[in-house]
Amino acid sequence: ITLSRLFFLPILPHQSSPSTSLITHISRSFPAQPLPAFFLDHRLFIDTSSLLPNADISLRKFTSILTLSHTPTRTYVATSAPKDSKKDNHALITPTMITIPSSALETFTQLVGTKLQPQWAHRQSLTLENGTSLSLSNGEWTVRLGDLKIPSRPNQAGSTIRALVFEISYNADSDEDSSGSDTEVHKDDEGMIRSFLESLLDGTAVRIDNSTNSRDLFRKTGMRVQDSTKSPSVADFSLATLYMDMLRGSR
Repeated sequence: ITLSRLFFLPILPHQSSPSTSLITHISRSFPAQPLPAFFLDHRLFIDTSSLLPNADISLRKFTSILTLSHTPTRTYVATSAPKDSKKDNHALITPTMITIPSSALETFTQLVGTKLQPQWAHRQSLTLENGTSLSLSNGEWTVRLGDLKIPSRPNQAGSTIRALVFEISYNADSDEDSSGSDTEVHKDDEGMIRSFLESLLDGTAVRIDNSTNSRDLFRKTGMRVQDSTKSPSVADFSLATLYMDMLRGSR
């Protein structure tokens, strides 16, 4: 089992990202083994009916298209189920998720943006630059970080960095934690990852966990880093859901 905590630290227009200094600090302070570069590509569409005047935004539906370096040959496509206005809209509704070959990403996105344009409107695209992945403590921990940006457009000088994305994953033995639900996490696990984060940031000016503007999500995910290296085509739906939930709130 893998315990993954994802941090999102907004970067203001006048600020520089701390990603490069963090990578240097961690690499110098800990015995770290480089892993394949960290990247992501997230494309968000929302239902056009939610853009109409007087529309109930709480009933908004979405389609997310996500590619992650964890499983580089697969792209995740998730569509939220319609919400019932008579029920609690804050209740967790699990989206329907499938995978497609990553080689079909552009074709599929074009299909949604053209053929399905009456139903879905493009809302945002996000990619990652300066992405780095490191394995620590003989594979017990995996750290991924990079700068989340809005891709540049033809009339723009360059891309716009929105945030620092920082993923910490604890790769537990399969029999280390067999209790609880598939996504349930315990306070002890959360405290363990928080302590590890503090050790990584010790000696830096970055305070991700205590920032009033930062957000984080903590879940059980289904793939160890060793497994993803050997089988990049194996989908990890819980990990994809973790990233989609975070990235949808990044506007």
